[in-house]
Amino acid sequence: MARERYLVNQEESTIHANQITPKTGKEKRANWWFHNKWKLISGILLLAAFISFIIPMVTRVDPDYSIIMATEFGVPQELLEDLEVHFEQYADDRNGDKKVSVEIVHCLFNTKATTLVNSNEMQASFVRFAADAGAGESMIVIYDDASYDYLAQSDMEGFFGPIDDTDNEYYLWKELKSLESLEINEYQDVGATAEGVQTVLGELKTAVRAEQGDAFREDEVKEYREDSIEFYKRLMNGEKTAE
Repeated sequence: MARERYLVNQEESTIHANQITPKTGKEKRANWWFHNKWKLISGILLLAAFISFIIPMVTRVDPDYSIIMATEFGVPQELLEDLEVHFEQYADDRNGDKKVSVEIVHCLFNTKATTLVNSNEMQASFVRFAADAGAGESMIVIYDDASYDYLAQSDMEGFFGPIDDTDNEYYLWKELKSLESLEINEYQDVGATAEGVQTVLGELKTAVRAEQGDAFREDEVKEYREDSIEFYKRLMNGEKTAE
């Protein structure tokens, strides 16, 4: 309170006249850093997230199928690669390059974390998910409830549609016969075992996009969805296309 007492009844010009003005280069740099460091750090994090999203899109080879995975927990890159290899056994060569390729795009929605880094990660994942949905790149989606609830704030109603004669908009991972034979490496760096990974993944939901949105104005996107449905059914029934 002492400092406030000295400022009572003081003119504005008097208050500002008593401010300390940086004079040396070192003092000016320190003053600038004090007032701008969080803006700079936030900008760097956003730029890094943007670059990590753009570079893969520019440099990657188009896969036959793209699957988007949205979870509230991190997924090791090695696990994503294991899944891609496994899914390729049930896919077909859509683009005619004589090679079957499946890509999994992971979006992290850690809604329980509150740090600036986590916030930027979620923003980058939302942009990634929205861009993918807008372009119709992934027709098959793997997700957990936390991620769906987060995305539902941007209206996910009607995003998924039944792919058989039932009303089911999704099936659990553990219900897909193809995933019963999934071979998963252990990931010591994150303390995960093959059994533990299968247990966690088993509760994820799997679904196919409904035919809605601007992307489906293109016939090739509609055809891609139909092919993705057949791919998804093979995953459900455990019907491999390659040995």
